[in-house]
Amino acid sequence: MRVFVLTGPTGVGKSETAVVLARSLDLDIVGADSRQVYRGLDIGTAKMAFGHRLKAIRLQAPDSGRKPSAVSREPSPPSDAPVRTHMIDVAGTAAVYTAADYARAAEALMRRLLAGGRRFIVVGGSGFYLRALFRPFFRVPAVSPELRQRLAAEPTPELYERLRQLDPERAAQLHPNDRQRVMRSLEVCVQTGSRFSELARASPDRSEFVPEYAVLTLRLAELDRRIDRRFDAMLEQGLLDEVRRLRDAGLRPDSPGAEAFGYAELLEHLEGRTTLTEAVRLAKQKTRAYARRQLTWLRGLPGARWYEFTDSENAARRVRSQLEEVLASAEGRE
Repeated sequence: MRVFVLTGPTGVGKSETAVVLARSLDLDIVGADSRQVYRGLDIGTAKMAFGHRLKAIRLQAPDSGRKPSAVSREPSPPSDAPVRTHMIDVAGTAAVYTAADYARAAEALMRRLLAGGRRFIVVGGSGFYLRALFRPFFRVPAVSPELRQRLAAEPTPELYERLRQLDPERAAQLHPNDRQRVMRSLEVCVQTGSRFSELARASPDRSEFVPEYAVLTLRLAELDRRIDRRFDAMLEQGLLDEVRRLRDAGLRPDSPGAEAFGYAELLEHLEGRTTLTEAVRLAKQKTRAYARRQLTWLRGLPGARWYEFTDSENAARRVRSQLEEVLASAEGRE
């Protein structure tokens, strides 16, 4: 089944454009953002761009051991234009929420939406999430919370050495400090009793869902300015206070949730290890560099259609014909 995917580099305007499309065509939005999956990371991950006033939540302490949710919490929409948004706020900031976890939950969610007669679009720029969703490595059972908690307590060098012993081929593919992928690979080895590399070779590389990509883009200079302005706006909206609350709830620079740009840098500032000016400069720099990596990956998407972003209303008008073509083909299959 063909699925419309609205993507592009961070800060380009994907979420705002998606909301325009969802409101005009009564669509659900399935998020594909590796930062927005974490609860409590609201301002710094631009969740507000979806047009919601997110429900207040009680911050979960990282050592609580709470298992990440398999489904999303639906934000509280404005009364005049509700938008059903999924795959946001599905994990605590201390949880290792992998691309495989995301793909498993998102695929199940899309099947439920189809069974319920709901039309949807996928929105996000996390390439690893999109690859896992549409070109899955292999099907493995969800890892047990006990195993994940036990491995999470071990230092990264020890995890890497264990992976090197169990699956030297997979270990050679990873940087020794890439904790999340090292840990996930080791989880697979321990959980299944098979090597990650062997399972990857033996598994089909196609999903039942076929992506149709619409890529929003901007000239680099304008994208850089937009990213910088957006981060300044986030600070005005209270990002530093949000990071302070998360820190008080247990967020640390090495927490998985702190991988979102701005959080680790502002945590360093709150701990007195850098100035606010330097933290902001570094967060903007990292975000701009990430946008360039995204663009490199996006250029390799076969058949993707590219649209230069001006504003959300105009972008929505321009991509709408492609979207309606995909929706029509999906309805024709029923």
